[in-house]
Amino acid sequence: MGGPFFDRIQGGNEGGIASRILSFLEELTPAQRTAVAEAIGSVLDNGTIGVSGRYGGELWLRDAEMSAWRVALAGRREFESAQDRERFFEAWRRA
Repeated sequence: MGGPFFDRIQGGNEGGIASRILSFLEELTPAQRTAVAEAIGSVLDNGTIGVSGRYGGELWLRDAEMSAWRVALAGRREFESAQDRERFFEAWRRA
């Protein structure tokens, strides 16, 4: 996720990136999320961090999701609604 991704973050588009990550994760079906977690977990397993397989991938996804929520909330604007807050709390409950 290097290259242009980090250029956009440095350019002050953190909220946009966070929203894109949250949208991506929200649209995953349970089977797709499992497949993504397994793919990430297999890479983490090769990286010798000590947590392997789908479990490690799911932890990584949860951390990415929560980090994205933190970034999105840090840039929160007054015009955002109570529905946005409820989406945050729902994601928190699922994590």
